Amino acid sequence: MLRTQGLRMLSGAILAACAAPAAAQASACDPAAGCATGLTAPDIFAIAERYAAAQRFSDAETLLRGLIRDPDPDYRAEARFRLSILREAQGDRQGAIEWLKALLDEQSNAGRPRLELARLLAAEGDEAGARRELRRAGAAGLPDDVARVVDRFATALRSVRPIGGAVEIAIAPDSNINRATSQERVDTVVAPLTLSRDARATSGIGASISLQGFARADLSDEVVLLSRASARADLYGKSRFHDLVVTLASGPEFRLGGARVRPAAIVQRRWFGGDLYSESYGGSLNLLKPLNRVSQVEGELTILGSNYRTAPVQDGTLADLNIAYDRAFSPRFSTRIGLRLTRQDARADYLSTKSGGIDLLASRAFGKQLAFVQLSSFRLVADERDPLFGATRKDTRFDLTGGLVLRRFTWRGLSPLVRVIHSRSDSTIPIFDFKRTRVEFALSREF
Repeated sequence: MLRTQGLRMLSGAILAACAAPAAAQASACDPAAGCATGLTAPDIFAIAERYAAAQRFSDAETLLRGLIRDPDPDYRAEARFRLSILREAQGDRQGAIEWLKALLDEQSNAGRPRLELARLLAAEGDEAGARRELRRAGAAGLPDDVARVVDRFATALRSVRPIGGAVEIAIAPDSNINRATSQERVDTVVAPLTLSRDARATSGIGASISLQGFARADLSDEVVLLSRASARADLYGKSRFHDLVVTLASGPEFRLGGARVRPAAIVQRRWFGGDLYSESYGGSLNLLKPLNRVSQVEGELTILGSNYRTAPVQDGTLADLNIAYDRAFSPRFSTRIGLRLTRQDARADYLSTKSGGIDLLASRAFGKQLAFVQLSSFRLVADERDPLFGATRKDTRFDLTGGLVLRRFTWRGLSPLVRVIHSRSDSTIPIFDFKRTRVEFALSREF
């Protein structure tokens, strides 16, 4: 099958990337005779290799673990690489991935381990992660013959895992859980309006849970049926602010002119305060195209028709176009630039809007930590004047996000994440004018 051939193709590229370090012959000390003194690192590698060949994996791992504290960084890297091979040989692909990540945390320019990591991530179903590692490998530089094979693998890349998913659980202090104005009274064309407590900015500590899952089924050697499900819940002590969104999407995935293409049908429901808030039905078209060894472009068009249970005047169709460009400047530093255009129709013209925004993201790895910063700018304009406030809605919003993934403290695949988000919205309609600061302490994992 195409996807299996792709992984084999990358495996061949990995082997060509650099010859496996030759293990030195054992010194005068013969391990078979029980001697265990005066061994050099190459001696230990040779013994561990013999243990592995005899399927004495535990003994081989014990020896190799002793070398991950060696003062020579090349020996530490080689020990981690071999530990990854042992983990995969025993069917523990996730363990193999963790050893390779530990190696790359210390030696980010190591080409062969990064290509191995891309291969394993693809096999585990993390296509986005595999593509990210291929871009980082390209930024570090590859021999021409290897680079050509990797290019072909990147073009044909798709996940080979039939099912998988991700989970994130966070505790989130929030200065404005309902994204509302702090004003107690706003002016209208009739008279000043006093806002209820729930209509004003309310702080609180909540819990956020995000779940994502996927399933793949082969339709042919080159086409699969991809079904995805996602759910996000923001829960607070006051249940009237609970916010839950569930999305289901399903459609084929195939290749077209070197691009990955994903059309999908979508069903989405949202509950607010425990009551059904909206139902949406429609579809999307996603295209992802690697541009070269260090960059890619991805675009997605989504069209949804929505019905609002408590406010049918908002019923209408949403059309959203999102285009993002990703580039790795080095194995440790990556960026993304995104552009978004949105059109929201509604029964009432003053609720119909058009908007556009730009999103800038940069991430930098520091050893076992990954820091990122994101800046988003968004402009929204309504079609007509709001009859209650006597003005046409015009919003300008900025979001600044900074965060740190603390992989040093990973436990059972769960990585701690700290994220701080500050939002500022200026609007000609006072109820849409707000400030918000949210801090998230999260644990996340892909499986």
